[in-house]
Amino acid sequence: MTDHTTPLRGEAARTASSPPAEAPRFVAAVPHWLRVSLARRLMLGLAVALLASAALLVVLALAIGRDSLRRQHEAAAQRVAHLFEASLQNAMLKRDLDGMAGILASLGQSSGVTQARLLAPNGAVRFASQPQAVGTNAWSQIDGLCLHAGCAAPPPRLQWRPLPQGEQLQIAYPIHNQPRCAQCHGVASAHPVNGVLLVDFEPLPALNPVSAPGLMLVGAGLATLALFATIMGLTLRRQVTEPLARLATTTDRLAAGALDARLGQGAHGPDELGRVADGFDHMADRVQTMVGDLAEQHRFLQTLIDAIPDPVLVIGPDFRIRLANSAYTALVGQQPQAVIGQCCHRASRGLDEPCPSTLLHCPVAEMRARPQRLRSMMSVRRADGSAVEVDIEAAPLITRDGETLVVEVMRPLDRAVRFSQEQRLSTIGLLANGVAHEIHNPLASIRLALQASLRGLRAGDMGREELTDYLQLVDREIDRCVATTQRLLQMSQAPGQTLQPVAVATAVDDVLALLGEECRSRGVQVQVVIDPPGARVLADEAELRQVLVNLIHNALHAMAGGGGIDITGRPTPAPDGDAPRMGYELSVRDTGRGIAADEQSLIFLPFFSRRADGQRGTGLGLAICKAAVERFGGRITVRSEPGAGACFTLHLQTPPEPGDTAHGEDRA
Repeated sequence: MTDHTTPLRGEAARTASSPPAEAPRFVAAVPHWLRVSLARRLMLGLAVALLASAALLVVLALAIGRDSLRRQHEAAAQRVAHLFEASLQNAMLKRDLDGMAGILASLGQSSGVTQARLLAPNGAVRFASQPQAVGTNAWSQIDGLCLHAGCAAPPPRLQWRPLPQGEQLQIAYPIHNQPRCAQCHGVASAHPVNGVLLVDFEPLPALNPVSAPGLMLVGAGLATLALFATIMGLTLRRQVTEPLARLATTTDRLAAGALDARLGQGAHGPDELGRVADGFDHMADRVQTMVGDLAEQHRFLQTLIDAIPDPVLVIGPDFRIRLANSAYTALVGQQPQAVIGQCCHRASRGLDEPCPSTLLHCPVAEMRARPQRLRSMMSVRRADGSAVEVDIEAAPLITRDGETLVVEVMRPLDRAVRFSQEQRLSTIGLLANGVAHEIHNPLASIRLALQASLRGLRAGDMGREELTDYLQLVDREIDRCVATTQRLLQMSQAPGQTLQPVAVATAVDDVLALLGEECRSRGVQVQVVIDPPGARVLADEAELRQVLVNLIHNALHAMAGGGGIDITGRPTPAPDGDAPRMGYELSVRDTGRGIAADEQSLIFLPFFSRRADGQRGTGLGLAICKAAVERFGGRITVRSEPGAGACFTLHLQTPPEPGDTAHGEDRA
């Protein structure tokens, strides 16, 4: 047969195929629909429990009804058998065989009876409601009944047999031998049973749930369960799901940042959910307090680092800025909110990738390998595109979680130069007393000499030789004033770009000439030993004098009650072991209070001040000394014991010998 069905095409085909595609999406959405709501899961669980209970109730009801019906059939069968037993015994006594046949025929025609048979003890059918059954043997249906001599009289046996039409009840009712029956059947001890009445009843029809009684039973059960489900649903909704929904809503508000979200007194009660609500509100109060404390601590921390004049950054291992002070935002010309959370290479250098480790000494990259303090120099780009060179001091900060943060303190080099110049000018101001003495005394001598010369010239009694002596005195004192002003000019000059050979003895003498009056006023004796007397070092003239002024000033501050200062210089072998090249050590030793051991590593840090006289210093003097000496290519060290004074030593380089060009380059 030919198939004339036309295949679906176009929109019709898509329409026909869409339901199977929609079904999986719907099925997949059901678990999510249930997961997002506790009330739905509870109602689903309750519905499943009710359906299972209803099914179990129906099964139990049917089972109980069937068992009750079977018991009723069994009781009726026994009554019928007992009724016909009397009639049979009467017919047996009369030997009325036709009457017995009639009794069996009448029993077989009774309502609910299929057939009735009277069996001999050996199983032979003697009488039957169905004539064709007479003469057959039905021993198999009474097997198990004890009918022979020596057995007690057996009770009636009820047996249910399965048939296609249903279960059929069969009763095997033994007719016991009685003394009056002994004439025909013998004594009861030898023949306890005269025969067995075997009655088959009509099959019991199976109970049908959809029948009227079954439907009534199922309907009553379902109505009861529905009432139970309604009461339970309302109770769960009022006592469980609604309080939990309020708790979930309040939790979402709290998580979204509404720290004042609370369940309120109306949601509290003496039960378990009420205690949960009390605990939630108490927890929310603590969270709000803790968040407020954290915010206040963050504000204090931000205010604290904003008070630091140097730019400060706290950077995470992912190169992102965690904290930045106002000095840093002012340095790069950006707003704080634009800096926090941004990568340091983006904020400081305008780069999309971390700084190349082969070109720059990146503190964050270095801390990953070795978490220790380090120093680096870098160019920072401002928002306007200009660049500024900064000196970076970095240190690791390990959090409680084991995360290593990097704290960077930046010092713009232009400001360092300005500080150095300001410190130099400040030192010149401190020298005012000594300068005034060095200039005032010569001026006073000049004035006396001029006044004496004028008096002699007016009186006309001054000779040529005496006038010459006065003029020579004036000339010498003017030289002293000029030398003092030259020393001040050398101190106030900005550092040069090129290192030059500087005479050590001359620099020391010039500084002591300016500080001589202060030393005398403080009762401090100064001893100077420069070996050799014409020793020279590579340095900047003004900066070396500045370093000596700072060291001698610190020594004077440490000896409020007087003491002594020893200034010594001696050549030393070059640190690199280069035999032809020598180094030079210039030491300033005092007999003051000394420096504590735990402070010796801090005294060269900027803004660290522990003056022995108790006055508040700027904390820049020794930092500038260290920076200047390192610019000379040298270093400065300190040895001190509390109460035994301190000794600062400058380890400097000497100028190259004529013809030695390996070390004659300029230093910027």
